Amino acid sequence: MRLTLAFLVLALSPAAVCGQEAGLPYEAEIRADDVFVRSGPSHNHYQTGKLGLGDRVTVHRHEPGGWLMISPPTGSFDWILADNVDVTRPRSRNEPVRGVVRGDAVVRIGSAVEQDRRDNWHVRLTRGKRVTILGEKVFDTPQGPQKWYKIAPPADDHRWILGQFVQPLGKGGERVDPFESGNDGDLDPPDVDKERRKKRARRMFAEQQNRAGYDGNDAGDGGGLKERKMVRIETAPQQPADGAGGARTGPTQAELEDDRVRLSRLDEDFRQILRQETSQWSFQRLEQGYLDLQRTASDNAIRRQIDPRLRKVAQYKKVKAEHDEFVRLTRESDEREARILRLRSQPGSRSTQPTKRRFSGAGIVQRSIGAPRGAPVHALVAPDGRVLAYLQAAQGVNLDSYLGRAVGIDGPRTHRSEWRTDHILVEKLTPVRLKVSP
Repeated sequence: MRLTLAFLVLALSPAAVCGQEAGLPYEAEIRADDVFVRSGPSHNHYQTGKLGLGDRVTVHRHEPGGWLMISPPTGSFDWILADNVDVTRPRSRNEPVRGVVRGDAVVRIGSAVEQDRRDNWHVRLTRGKRVTILGEKVFDTPQGPQKWYKIAPPADDHRWILGQFVQPLGKGGERVDPFESGNDGDLDPPDVDKERRKKRARRMFAEQQNRAGYDGNDAGDGGGLKERKMVRIETAPQQPADGAGGARTGPTQAELEDDRVRLSRLDEDFRQILRQETSQWSFQRLEQGYLDLQRTASDNAIRRQIDPRLRKVAQYKKVKAEHDEFVRLTRESDEREARILRLRSQPGSRSTQPTKRRFSGAGIVQRSIGAPRGAPVHALVAPDGRVLAYLQAAQGVNLDSYLGRAVGIDGPRTHRSEWRTDHILVEKLTPVRLKVSP
Protein backbone atom coordinates (compact mmCIF):
# COMPACT_ATOMS: atom_id res chain seq x y z
CA MET A 1 0.00 0.00 0.00
CA ARG A 2 2.82 2.42 0.88
CA LEU A 3 4.59 1.66 -2.38
CA THR A 4 1.38 2.33 -4.32
CA LEU A 5 0.82 5.70 -2.65
CA ALA A 6 4.45 6.69 -3.08
CA PHE A 7 4.29 5.88 -6.77
CA LEU A 8 1.07 7.87 -7.19
CA VAL A 9 2.58 10.96 -5.56
CA LEU A 10 5.72 10.61 -7.68
CA ALA A 11 3.72 10.14 -10.87
CA LEU A 12 1.45 13.15 -10.28
CA SER A 13 4.09 15.59 -9.02
CA PRO A 14 5.55 18.25 -11.39
CA ALA A 15 9.01 16.76 -10.92
CA ALA A 16 7.79 13.42 -12.19
CA VAL A 17 5.92 15.08 -15.04
CA CYS A 18 9.06 16.65 -16.40
CA GLY A 19 10.90 13.36 -16.00
CA GLN A 20 14.58 12.69 -15.99
CA GLU A 21 14.78 13.61 -19.66
CA ALA A 22 13.73 17.24 -19.26
CA GLY A 23 15.42 18.21 -15.97
CA LEU A 24 15.41 21.84 -14.86
CA PRO A 25 14.94 24.20 -16.53
CA TYR A 26 12.61 22.73 -19.14
CA GLU A 27 10.13 23.93 -21.75
CA ALA A 28 6.39 23.43 -21.21
CA GLU A 29 3.12 24.23 -22.94
CA ILE A 30 -0.04 25.78 -21.48
CA ARG A 31 -3.00 23.41 -21.79
CA ALA A 32 -5.89 25.78 -20.90
CA ASP A 33 -7.19 29.24 -21.77
CA ASP A 34 -6.95 32.32 -19.54
CA VAL A 35 -4.35 30.93 -17.16
CA PHE A 36 -3.23 33.54 -14.64
CA VAL A 37 0.46 34.33 -14.16
CA ARG A 38 1.19 35.63 -10.65
CA SER A 39 3.84 37.60 -8.76
CA GLY A 40 4.43 34.78 -6.28
CA PRO A 41 3.69 31.10 -5.61
CA SER A 42 0.18 31.44 -4.14
CA HIS A 43 -3.27 32.85 -4.89
CA ASN A 44 -2.51 35.64 -2.41
CA HIS A 45 -0.04 37.17 -4.88
CA TYR A 46 -1.51 39.50 -7.47
CA GLN A 47 -1.97 38.59 -11.12
CA THR A 48 0.62 39.93 -13.58
CA GLY A 49 -0.81 38.58 -16.85
CA LYS A 50 -2.57 35.73 -18.64
CA LEU A 51 -1.50 32.89 -20.92
CA GLY A 52 -3.60 30.93 -23.38
CA LEU A 53 -3.83 27.44 -24.79
CA GLY A 54 -0.64 26.52 -26.64
CA ASP A 55 1.58 29.27 -25.16
CA ARG A 56 4.99 28.05 -24.08
CA VAL A 57 6.95 28.83 -20.91
CA THR A 58 10.33 27.96 -19.39
CA VAL A 59 10.07 26.29 -15.97
CA HIS A 60 12.95 26.89 -13.53
CA ARG A 61 11.71 25.49 -10.23
CA HIS A 62 8.86 23.54 -8.57
CA GLU A 63 7.33 25.24 -5.53
CA PRO A 64 5.15 23.78 -2.73
CA GLY A 65 1.45 23.63 -3.53
CA GLY A 66 1.92 22.72 -7.18
CA TRP A 67 3.32 26.11 -8.30
CA LEU A 68 5.98 26.47 -10.99
CA MET A 69 8.50 29.30 -11.19
CA ILE A 70 8.80 30.42 -14.83
CA SER A 71 10.61 33.03 -16.89
CA PRO A 72 8.57 36.24 -17.32
CA PRO A 73 6.31 35.64 -20.36
CA THR A 74 6.28 38.02 -23.33
CA GLY A 75 4.74 41.34 -22.34
CA SER A 76 5.93 41.19 -18.72
CA PHE A 77 7.42 44.30 -17.14
CA ASP A 78 8.71 45.71 -13.84
CA TRP A 79 8.93 49.11 -12.10
CA ILE A 80 11.97 50.93 -10.70
CA LEU A 81 12.10 54.32 -8.97
CA ALA A 82 13.32 56.93 -11.45
CA ASP A 83 15.61 58.53 -8.85
CA ASN A 84 17.69 55.34 -8.89
CA VAL A 85 18.37 55.40 -12.66
CA ASP A 86 20.49 57.58 -14.96
CA VAL A 87 18.89 57.58 -18.42
CA THR A 88 21.06 57.18 -21.52
CA ARG A 89 19.25 58.36 -24.64
CA PRO A 90 19.37 56.12 -27.73
CA ARG A 91 21.50 57.12 -30.70
CA SER A 92 18.72 56.26 -33.14
CA ARG A 93 14.97 55.78 -33.09
CA ASN A 94 15.34 52.04 -33.51
CA GLU A 95 17.26 51.66 -30.25
CA PRO A 96 15.41 51.33 -26.92
CA VAL A 97 15.88 53.83 -24.10
CA ARG A 98 18.29 52.44 -21.56
CA GLY A 99 19.36 53.39 -18.07
CA VAL A 100 22.14 52.71 -15.58
CA VAL A 101 21.35 52.04 -11.92
CA ARG A 102 22.95 54.57 -9.57
CA GLY A 103 23.01 52.36 -6.48
CA ASP A 104 21.25 49.39 -4.91
CA ALA A 105 17.64 49.53 -6.14
CA VAL A 106 14.64 47.23 -5.73
CA VAL A 107 12.81 46.17 -8.89
CA ARG A 108 9.08 45.71 -8.31
CA ILE A 109 6.95 43.27 -10.30
CA GLY A 110 4.49 44.98 -12.66
CA SER A 111 1.04 43.80 -13.67
CA ALA A 112 -0.79 44.05 -16.98
CA VAL A 113 -3.99 43.02 -15.17
CA GLU A 114 -3.86 45.47 -12.24
CA GLN A 115 -2.08 48.42 -13.84
CA ASP A 116 -0.76 50.19 -10.73
CA ARG A 117 0.25 47.14 -8.68
CA ARG A 118 3.92 47.02 -7.82
CA ASP A 119 3.88 45.55 -4.29
CA ASN A 120 6.02 42.44 -4.69
CA TRP A 121 9.71 42.20 -5.53
CA HIS A 122 12.50 39.64 -5.40
CA VAL A 123 15.26 41.26 -7.52
CA ARG A 124 17.63 43.96 -6.27
CA LEU A 125 19.95 45.59 -8.81
CA THR A 126 23.38 46.91 -7.85
CA ARG A 127 25.16 50.01 -9.06
CA GLY A 128 26.11 49.95 -12.72
CA LYS A 129 23.46 47.45 -13.83
CA ARG A 130 21.73 48.38 -17.09
CA VAL A 131 17.96 48.36 -17.64
CA THR A 132 15.74 48.79 -20.70
CA ILE A 133 13.13 51.51 -20.15
CA LEU A 134 9.70 50.89 -21.69
CA GLY A 135 7.88 53.95 -20.28
CA GLU A 136 7.36 56.05 -17.17
CA LYS A 137 4.55 56.99 -14.78
CA VAL A 138 4.06 59.26 -11.75
CA PHE A 139 2.45 57.54 -8.74
CA ASP A 140 0.91 59.26 -5.72
CA THR A 141 2.62 57.95 -2.58
CA PRO A 142 2.69 58.92 1.11
CA GLN A 143 5.99 60.70 0.32
CA GLY A 144 4.34 62.70 -2.45
CA PRO A 145 4.36 62.21 -6.24
CA GLN A 146 7.10 59.81 -7.41
CA LYS A 147 8.19 59.03 -10.95
CA TRP A 148 8.81 55.36 -11.77
CA TYR A 149 10.29 53.81 -14.90
CA LYS A 150 8.58 50.83 -16.53
CA ILE A 151 11.38 48.44 -17.48
CA ALA A 152 11.89 45.08 -19.15
CA PRO A 153 12.29 42.30 -16.54
CA PRO A 154 15.98 41.97 -15.61
CA ALA A 155 17.88 38.70 -15.36
CA ASP A 156 16.84 36.45 -12.43
CA ASP A 157 13.30 37.87 -12.54
CA HIS A 158 10.53 35.25 -12.51
CA ARG A 159 6.78 34.70 -12.39
CA TRP A 160 4.66 31.82 -11.07
CA ILE A 161 1.90 29.62 -12.50
CA LEU A 162 -0.04 26.55 -11.33
CA GLY A 163 1.48 23.30 -12.58
CA GLN A 164 -1.91 21.70 -13.26
CA PHE A 165 -2.26 23.90 -16.37
CA VAL A 166 1.20 23.04 -17.76
CA GLN A 167 2.21 20.16 -20.05
CA PRO A 168 6.01 19.55 -20.05
CA LEU A 169 7.73 19.05 -23.40
CA GLY A 170 10.54 16.72 -24.31
CA LYS A 171 13.79 17.74 -26.00
CA GLY A 172 12.15 17.51 -29.39
CA GLY A 173 9.11 19.54 -28.35
CA GLU A 174 6.83 16.52 -27.90
CA ARG A 175 4.50 16.22 -24.89
CA VAL A 176 5.81 14.03 -22.06
CA ASP A 177 3.70 11.17 -20.65
CA PRO A 178 3.64 11.78 -16.88
CA PHE A 179 3.62 8.02 -16.22
CA GLU A 180 6.63 7.22 -18.40
CA SER A 181 9.37 8.86 -16.35
CA GLY A 182 11.97 6.38 -17.63
CA ASN A 183 13.33 5.48 -14.18
CA ASP A 184 11.45 4.43 -11.05
CA GLY A 185 14.47 4.40 -8.76
CA ASP A 186 17.55 2.31 -8.05
CA LEU A 187 15.55 -0.74 -6.95
CA ASP A 188 13.14 -1.47 -9.79
CA PRO A 189 10.32 -3.89 -8.92
CA PRO A 190 9.49 -6.71 -11.35
CA ASP A 191 8.12 -5.52 -14.68
CA VAL A 192 4.67 -7.00 -14.05
CA ASP A 193 4.32 -5.22 -10.72
CA LYS A 194 5.55 -1.93 -12.27
CA GLU A 195 2.99 -2.11 -15.06
CA ARG A 196 0.22 -2.91 -12.57
CA ARG A 197 1.12 0.13 -10.47
CA LYS A 198 1.25 2.37 -13.56
CA LYS A 199 -2.20 1.25 -14.68
CA ARG A 200 -3.61 1.90 -11.21
CA ALA A 201 -2.03 5.35 -11.11
CA ARG A 202 -3.45 6.19 -14.55
CA ARG A 203 -6.93 5.09 -13.48
CA MET A 204 -6.86 7.09 -10.24
CA PHE A 205 -5.48 10.13 -12.06
CA ALA A 206 -8.34 9.97 -14.60
CA GLU A 207 -10.94 9.59 -11.84
CA GLN A 208 -9.55 12.60 -10.00
CA GLN A 209 -9.70 14.75 -13.11
CA ASN A 210 -13.26 13.71 -14.00
CA ARG A 211 -15.00 13.73 -10.61
CA ALA A 212 -14.17 13.72 -6.88
CA GLY A 213 -10.44 14.14 -7.17
CA TYR A 214 -10.55 17.99 -7.25
CA ASP A 215 -12.59 20.63 -5.47
CA GLY A 216 -15.34 20.74 -8.12
CA ASN A 217 -13.84 23.41 -10.39
CA ASP A 218 -12.89 22.49 -13.92
CA ALA A 219 -9.51 23.30 -15.43
CA GLY A 220 -10.96 26.32 -17.23
CA ASP A 221 -10.78 28.52 -14.14
CA GLY A 222 -7.36 29.69 -15.36
CA GLY A 223 -5.75 29.36 -11.94
CA GLY A 224 -7.90 32.17 -10.56
CA LEU A 225 -9.60 29.89 -8.00
CA LYS A 226 -8.08 28.23 -5.00
CA GLU A 227 -5.52 25.56 -5.79
CA ARG A 228 -6.91 22.06 -6.10
CA LYS A 229 -6.04 19.41 -3.59
CA MET A 230 -5.32 15.87 -4.80
CA VAL A 231 -7.20 13.20 -2.83
CA ARG A 232 -7.13 9.46 -3.07
CA ILE A 233 -10.50 7.85 -3.90
CA GLU A 234 -11.22 4.99 -1.52
CA THR A 235 -14.10 2.52 -1.45
CA ALA A 236 -14.55 2.98 2.31
CA PRO A 237 -17.94 4.41 3.37
CA GLN A 238 -18.14 8.21 3.66
CA GLN A 239 -18.06 9.60 7.20
CA PRO A 240 -20.40 12.45 8.15
CA ALA A 241 -18.79 15.87 8.69
CA ASP A 242 -21.35 17.09 11.22
CA GLY A 243 -19.40 15.94 14.27
CA ALA A 244 -21.19 12.57 14.63
CA GLY A 245 -18.08 10.45 14.38
CA GLY A 246 -16.63 12.36 11.37
CA ALA A 247 -13.50 14.53 11.21
CA ARG A 248 -13.14 17.92 9.55
CA THR A 249 -10.15 18.11 7.20
CA GLY A 250 -10.24 21.90 6.82
CA PRO A 251 -12.48 24.96 6.57
CA THR A 252 -15.61 24.76 4.46
CA GLN A 253 -16.03 26.78 1.30
CA ALA A 254 -18.59 28.99 3.08
CA GLU A 255 -16.13 29.76 5.88
CA LEU A 256 -13.38 30.63 3.41
CA GLU A 257 -15.70 32.90 1.46
CA ASP A 258 -16.81 34.67 4.64
CA ASP A 259 -13.18 35.34 5.60
CA ARG A 260 -12.41 36.69 2.13
CA VAL A 261 -15.42 39.02 2.28
CA ARG A 262 -14.36 40.34 5.70
CA LEU A 263 -10.81 40.94 4.46
CA SER A 264 -12.09 42.71 1.34
CA ARG A 265 -14.29 45.02 3.42
CA LEU A 266 -11.42 45.90 5.74
CA ASP A 267 -9.20 46.68 2.75
CA GLU A 268 -11.89 48.96 1.32
CA ASP A 269 -12.13 50.76 4.69
CA PHE A 270 -8.33 51.19 4.54
CA ARG A 271 -8.56 52.79 1.11
CA GLN A 272 -11.39 55.09 2.25
CA ILE A 273 -9.30 56.33 5.18
CA LEU A 274 -6.34 57.16 2.91
CA ARG A 275 -8.62 59.15 0.58
CA GLN A 276 -9.35 61.59 3.43
CA GLU A 277 -7.20 64.49 4.54
CA THR A 278 -4.26 63.33 6.65
CA SER A 279 -5.60 65.21 9.67
CA GLN A 280 -8.78 63.06 9.52
CA TRP A 281 -7.04 59.66 9.49
CA SER A 282 -8.06 57.26 12.27
CA PHE A 283 -6.86 53.66 12.23
CA GLN A 284 -8.07 52.34 15.59
CA ARG A 285 -11.17 50.49 14.36
CA LEU A 286 -9.41 49.28 11.20
CA GLU A 287 -6.47 47.87 13.16
CA GLN A 288 -8.79 46.12 15.60
CA GLY A 289 -10.77 44.68 12.68
CA TYR A 290 -7.62 43.16 11.15
CA LEU A 291 -6.60 41.70 14.52
CA ASP A 292 -10.05 40.17 15.07
CA LEU A 293 -9.98 38.58 11.60
CA GLN A 294 -6.48 37.23 12.18
CA ARG A 295 -7.62 35.64 15.44
CA THR A 296 -10.83 34.09 14.10
CA ALA A 297 -10.03 33.27 10.44
CA SER A 298 -10.66 29.64 9.50
CA ASP A 299 -7.67 29.38 7.14
CA ASN A 300 -3.98 29.97 7.78
CA ALA A 301 -3.57 31.64 4.38
CA ILE A 302 -6.01 34.40 5.40
CA ARG A 303 -4.24 34.88 8.74
CA ARG A 304 -0.87 35.25 7.00
CA GLN A 305 -2.27 38.03 4.80
CA ILE A 306 -3.05 40.16 7.87
CA ASP A 307 0.58 40.78 8.94
CA PRO A 308 1.62 42.93 5.92
CA ARG A 309 -1.59 44.93 6.30
CA LEU A 310 -0.87 45.61 9.98
CA ARG A 311 2.63 46.78 9.01
CA LYS A 312 1.07 49.20 6.49
CA VAL A 313 -1.28 50.50 9.18
CA ALA A 314 1.70 51.14 11.48
CA GLN A 315 3.49 53.07 8.71
CA TYR A 316 0.49 55.32 8.08
CA LYS A 317 -0.03 55.86 11.81
CA LYS A 318 3.53 57.18 11.94
CA VAL A 319 2.82 59.51 9.00
CA LYS A 320 -0.29 60.78 10.82
CA ALA A 321 1.68 61.36 14.03
CA GLU A 322 4.38 63.33 12.19
CA HIS A 323 1.71 65.39 10.43
CA ASP A 324 0.00 66.21 13.75
CA GLU A 325 3.32 67.21 15.32
CA PHE A 326 4.12 69.45 12.38
CA VAL A 327 0.74 71.17 12.68
CA ARG A 328 1.26 71.61 16.41
CA LEU A 329 4.69 73.21 15.95
CA THR A 330 3.37 75.60 13.33
CA ARG A 331 0.36 76.56 15.45
CA GLU A 332 2.50 77.20 18.54
CA SER A 333 4.84 79.41 16.54
CA ASP A 334 1.92 81.44 15.15
CA GLU A 335 0.35 81.82 18.59
CA ARG A 336 3.65 82.94 20.10
CA GLU A 337 4.10 85.59 17.43
CA ALA A 338 0.52 86.84 17.86
CA ARG A 339 0.97 87.04 21.65
CA ILE A 340 4.15 89.07 21.31
CA LEU A 341 2.50 91.49 18.89
CA ARG A 342 -0.40 92.00 21.31
CA LEU A 343 1.99 92.77 24.16
CA ARG A 344 3.94 95.28 22.08
CA SER A 345 0.77 97.02 20.97
CA GLN A 346 -0.36 97.70 24.55
CA PRO A 347 0.36 101.22 25.88
CA GLY A 348 3.45 101.36 28.10
CA SER A 349 4.49 97.90 27.19
CA ARG A 350 8.18 97.25 27.94
CA SER A 351 8.32 93.91 26.23
CA THR A 352 11.64 93.40 24.57
CA GLN A 353 10.93 89.92 23.25
CA PRO A 354 11.87 89.50 19.58
CA THR A 355 9.00 89.36 17.10
CA LYS A 356 10.50 86.79 14.78
CA ARG A 357 9.13 83.26 14.71
CA ARG A 358 10.99 80.44 16.41
CA PHE A 359 11.77 78.85 13.05
CA SER A 360 11.78 80.04 9.47
CA GLY A 361 10.19 76.69 8.70
CA ALA A 362 9.55 73.28 10.24
CA GLY A 363 9.11 69.92 8.59
CA ILE A 364 11.05 66.93 7.23
CA VAL A 365 14.21 67.25 5.12
CA GLN A 366 14.12 65.20 1.90
CA ARG A 367 15.69 65.21 -1.54
CA SER A 368 13.68 67.07 -4.15
CA ILE A 369 11.48 64.84 -6.31
CA GLY A 370 10.23 66.35 -9.56
CA ALA A 371 11.66 69.77 -8.63
CA PRO A 372 11.42 72.67 -11.11
CA ARG A 373 14.44 73.52 -13.21
CA GLY A 374 17.07 75.34 -11.15
CA ALA A 375 15.58 74.41 -7.77
CA PRO A 376 17.88 73.07 -5.01
CA VAL A 377 18.24 69.33 -4.50
CA HIS A 378 16.79 69.44 -0.97
CA ALA A 379 13.28 70.30 0.16
CA LEU A 380 11.36 70.82 3.38
CA VAL A 381 8.18 68.74 3.23
CA ALA A 382 5.15 68.15 5.44
CA PRO A 383 4.51 64.59 6.65
CA ASP A 384 1.80 64.24 4.01
CA GLY A 385 4.37 64.91 1.25
CA ARG A 386 3.58 68.56 0.45
CA VAL A 387 6.64 70.68 -0.43
CA LEU A 388 6.85 73.63 1.98
CA ALA A 389 10.10 75.17 0.70
CA TYR A 390 13.26 74.34 -1.20
CA LEU A 391 16.41 74.37 0.93
CA GLN A 392 19.85 75.73 0.13
CA ALA A 393 22.60 75.09 2.68
CA ALA A 394 24.64 78.01 3.99
CA GLN A 395 28.38 77.55 4.37
CA GLY A 396 29.18 74.78 6.85
CA VAL A 397 25.69 73.23 6.81
CA ASN A 398 25.31 69.60 5.63
CA LEU A 399 21.67 68.92 4.72
CA ASP A 400 22.32 65.28 3.79
CA SER A 401 22.97 64.45 7.42
CA TYR A 402 19.39 65.49 8.24
CA LEU A 403 17.61 63.53 5.48
CA GLY A 404 14.36 61.99 6.72
CA ARG A 405 14.50 63.88 10.03
CA ALA A 406 11.97 66.38 11.41
CA VAL A 407 13.69 69.72 12.07
CA GLY A 408 13.09 73.39 12.69
CA ILE A 409 15.06 75.65 10.32
CA ASP A 410 16.54 79.11 10.85
CA GLY A 411 17.58 81.29 7.92
CA PRO A 412 16.32 83.88 5.42
CA ARG A 413 13.08 82.77 3.73
CA THR A 414 11.81 84.24 0.47
CA HIS A 415 9.05 83.34 -1.95
CA ARG A 416 10.04 82.16 -5.45
CA SER A 417 7.16 82.56 -7.88
CA GLU A 418 8.86 80.50 -10.60
CA TRP A 419 8.91 77.52 -8.20
CA ARG A 420 5.48 78.33 -6.71
CA THR A 421 6.86 77.94 -3.21
CA ASP A 422 9.45 79.41 -0.82
CA HIS A 423 13.23 79.24 -0.64
CA ILE A 424 15.17 79.05 2.64
CA LEU A 425 18.89 79.65 3.01
CA VAL A 426 19.52 77.21 5.86
CA GLU A 427 21.83 78.63 8.53
CA LYS A 428 20.83 76.34 11.38
CA LEU A 429 18.79 73.16 11.88
CA THR A 430 17.26 72.09 15.17
CA PRO A 431 16.07 68.47 15.45
CA VAL A 432 12.52 68.13 16.72
CA ARG A 433 11.35 65.21 18.82
CA LEU A 434 8.06 63.96 17.39
CA LYS A 435 5.42 62.66 19.75
CA VAL A 436 3.91 59.52 18.26
CA SER A 437 0.18 59.20 18.89
CA PRO A 438 -0.90 56.00 20.69
